[in-house]
Amino acid sequence: MLVQNDGEGLLELWLEPFGQDYWLLPGEAVMVTSYGHWDDHPFETIHESDRITVWATSWFATVSDPQRRRGPRRSTSGRRGVRAHRLRR
Repeated sequence: MLVQNDGEGLLELWLEPFGQDYWLLPGEAVMVTSYGHWDDHPFETIHESDRITVWATSWFATVSDPQRRRGPRRSTSGRRGVRAHRLRR
């Protein structure tokens, strides 16, 4: 499933049930891929103003850059992680 930030600010992507968070700059996109078995649908999504939560119903999924240029920004410490990633760009 393609997740793209078409907004003007940062978009947080939460991947559950793993508790992983990724930050997308405006215009960035990532691919969420589900592996394993699911009954009806591979994902459930919840959209909020600055966050999208994706639940992998198969209990195993990955997030990758669809262009394979680099890995997506991942933070385990909230917005502080975004700043560190942005400084390394």
